[in-house]
Amino acid sequence: MRPELEQVMNLGDLATVYQWGLEFTKAPNIEGWPSSEQFNLRCVSTDVPKLTNTPIEITIRGHKTKQPGVPSYSGTITLTFIEAVDNVISEAIMNWREAIWATNTGVHGKLEDIHAEILLTRFDRQDNPIWQFELKGCVLDDYDPIGGQLADQGEILRPTMTIGYIYFDDAAIISG
Repeated sequence: MRPELEQVMNLGDLATVYQWGLEFTKAPNIEGWPSSEQFNLRCVSTDVPKLTNTPIEITIRGHKTKQPGVPSYSGTITLTFIEAVDNVISEAIMNWREAIWATNTGVHGKLEDIHAEILLTRFDRQDNPIWQFELKGCVLDDYDPIGGQLADQGEILRPTMTIGYIYFDDAAIISG
């Protein structure tokens, strides 16, 4: 049955895709790491972590059915930032990359020093938190230092970080 206009009007405030925040609740133990506020201010988009079911297909004498299998985390999100001439994001990417594996020596950083935890929070239209994703065991997997190519047209740098994570917890935030 098709919804009626009154039903649609009575849904209340709808959640938007532009009211959210990013926080490094546990930053990598890296000298000169920017504040979480700097990352939040400069982050312009992010993927949302997912948990996907891997169904088991069952075939018995030509009949096929499925049942839920082992779920798996997507394992990565991509954060897109804007960069200023102070190079805050570029230096953070380089420092995290070097802490993971030093270019000149090949020395790896300790896991407790390179792992981070990230909190993504969705907000309602009054900026109250309504949903959170807590990403655990985060590490820099990949990056794009400028977000494309250097060019001859007007655009700003949009560096990206592809963050690998081990798992996440998510939940609604009940405001009281």
